Amino acid sequence: MRKRLPWLLLPLVLLAGFWFLSQRRPAPDHIFLITLDTTRADAVDYRTTGNERTPSLSALAAAGTRFDNAYSVIPITTPSHAAMFYSLPPHVFKIYNNGQERAVPYPSLAEIMKRNGYATGAVISLAVLKSEFGLAKGFDHYLENFKPGLWYRTAAEVNRDAFALIDTLKSGRSFIWIHYSDPHEPYFPPGPKERFTVSLGDEILYSGPSIDQPVLRLPLILEPGVSTIRLDSEMPSSLNGGEFTGVSFSNLHLQALEPGAGIDMAHSPDLLKRSERYGLVTLSTAATRSSLVLTNRGHTACRAELSFKYQLKISDDAKRRGYEQEMRYLDAQFGRLLDHVRRAGIYDRSVFLVMGDHGEGLGEYNSHFGHIHYLNKVYTHVPFILSGRGVRGRGARPELVSNLSVAPTLLALVGAKKSRHMEGNDVQGTGVEPKLFLETYSPEAYFDAFSVIHFPWQVIFHPGRTERNLEFFNLDGDRFGTVDLQAGADPSGQRSEMVNSVLRISRIITANKRKQESLNQKTMDTLKSLGYL
Repeated sequence: MRKRLPWLLLPLVLLAGFWFLSQRRPAPDHIFLITLDTTRADAVDYRTTGNERTPSLSALAAAGTRFDNAYSVIPITTPSHAAMFYSLPPHVFKIYNNGQERAVPYPSLAEIMKRNGYATGAVISLAVLKSEFGLAKGFDHYLENFKPGLWYRTAAEVNRDAFALIDTLKSGRSFIWIHYSDPHEPYFPPGPKERFTVSLGDEILYSGPSIDQPVLRLPLILEPGVSTIRLDSEMPSSLNGGEFTGVSFSNLHLQALEPGAGIDMAHSPDLLKRSERYGLVTLSTAATRSSLVLTNRGHTACRAELSFKYQLKISDDAKRRGYEQEMRYLDAQFGRLLDHVRRAGIYDRSVFLVMGDHGEGLGEYNSHFGHIHYLNKVYTHVPFILSGRGVRGRGARPELVSNLSVAPTLLALVGAKKSRHMEGNDVQGTGVEPKLFLETYSPEAYFDAFSVIHFPWQVIFHPGRTERNLEFFNLDGDRFGTVDLQAGADPSGQRSEMVNSVLRISRIITANKRKQESLNQKTMDTLKSLGYL
């Protein structure tokens, strides 16, 4: 029997080898990481028939795998994307907020892709991802192209650069990151031509679409005496009756640029003053035409600068409808991207990982619209789709995955080992994450907050609250993650352990949190324009 054993083993070894080789698939030549800013999981319709909202995303998911329990570890754009590229939680690489300039001492996903023979390129659509904030590391091409005064780009504008980048890199192997920021506030899809205009006498100082929310810094020359600035807003025809609720001029400030010059500013009676966070002042009106009265008390002309953020105010119902319309717009543009990849002849050799960087509240929790401040399901539950060459299996999967899964998954697809610093796992391998730690931070958030998910249970801790500073949710049975079970019985049997964990971890993080650096004026303008400050 001993002599015959090797002959028996040989066929088994060969069969095992053939099986192993059959499971391996060729590495994709082209890797697309598509990040969808402000896209909550329930905004994507995965139906394959009768789908009028997101048919393009649905078709891609149907050809691959979608993860129905994907969560962002932080609802803030820059640290969320950093978590994808480094597979590390924000409190480790100490990027807590947008606007932080931070050099991360680890190789990024893009750098590792370059080492493995992939040309790298990126197209971004929000200024908080601009190259100075650290995510450009490892990219051969990093396309921004923002218009003056505007800090976001539409999906069509992103596609314009993305198509050119794809054509440039299609002949070799490439890793391309494309970032879409529709459906972000102000919840208007592109299209309306109505204008907002700032005039001084007969001179037009600024004119742009009224749906934009620019941060303006307008140079002025004020003659001695009184000058009048006119602020004229045309209402988008897409708004129904009662959906327009006003106009705001945030952080309104007049500054003399001549030493010793004396200037004053008053405003028309319709403009009502209110203070906001950090002592900044906003003027609001229900009128579409307002004015500012500027007085130069000197005897000669002087240079000055008028600055403010302009924004239309609309009803909550209009915001929800606008969010839905922007999702449809985003999906249509995403479909055009896939069509261009097909025309370039590289679709069958490509893989696509699509993930939302965070969700968006639409009034479900504390009547709040936006993100950043809270860690509930609507702010952190996001789409996660993996489709294309090298993807095994089709359909929906229930495993808990996060931003930390992105880099390990894409590296595994090209046969590269993840870097030793990376904490996440390949979703096609051992990507299951039974527990997740979520976090968000001031000064952008109202206060620091921390959360533990042991699916389907979630505990959220708000150290800055005097009441309801601990919340407990069942993510399976609660669509928005807003029904607090803290006062009732513990159906999970894990609440006490989860509470102790989040309290212990939050204390450690708070004790080691790096002191926030002051933000420069350009960065402050960016954050204000996007509603972050």
